[in-house]
Amino acid sequence: MENGFQYLVQDDFRLENGDVLKEVRITYHTIGTFQPNRSKVIWVCHALTGSSDVADWWSGLFGNKAYFDDESYFVVCANCIGSCYGSTGPLSVDESANHYFTEFPLVTTRDMARAHELLRIQLRIPEIDLLIGP
Repeated sequence: MENGFQYLVQDDFRLENGDVLKEVRITYHTIGTFQPNRSKVIWVCHALTGSSDVADWWSGLFGNKAYFDDESYFVVCANCIGSCYGSTGPLSVDESANHYFTEFPLVTTRDMARAHELLRIQLRIPEIDLLIGP
């Protein structure tokens, strides 16, 4: 079974360039059920233009009866900040209730990785067994 969620980072998110994003949203999907003593955790990094619905675009690899099946693995795929699939990005609304559009600050891959790390902590995942992506 596949689930889509959104995590709201309550604290200010300081980007590597010094800009600050308020209330960063991280959209993500999971496959399977996290069981700390039984599940192997796979974190999927998608291409910036991909959604976090990994079962949609990598269905032969992830999902029910796939290579990484939902009974043995807990799979997380989170949208990068700056993407157009639900995480905070150019179409998000800023503090003035206006869309960022071209005013969205530049984000680095380190910024994206830090956002994913906040999500990993929020999900209480102590260890990732496999990190994979296109």
